[in-house]
Amino acid sequence: MEGLRKWALAAVVVVAIGACATIELLSSRPAVAQEKVVGDHWRNFDGHWSYWHDGDKRWYYTDGVHWYYHNGAGWVIYQFDKLFGLTGFHRGDYHIPADHAKIVVPRHEVFKHR
Repeated sequence: MEGLRKWALAAVVVVAIGACATIELLSSRPAVAQEKVVGDHWRNFDGHWSYWHDGDKRWYYTDGVHWYYHNGAGWVIYQFDKLFGLTGFHRGDYHIPADHAKIVVPRHEVFKHR
């Protein structure tokens, strides 16, 4: 009789664990939700904050000294020749560096929109 009681208790524990696991699997959400961001926005990716301008369809970044845009292959000095920075943007004393200026461009990547 003692052995039967142990087997019954073990069966109850197994059924309880199985029920908890089933409830957890059925009620949990996917670990990575699809994020749908629309319009202009900031995003931290690869340890850096970059700005997506939806009108230009490209990323912008500043290191605090210069402004850059990502051309798909890497960062390039931004000449303020697109929509970004034309309205609602105060450049202050910033001047686009001369063509012969030695500038070390950033190397970090950007988030790829799908």
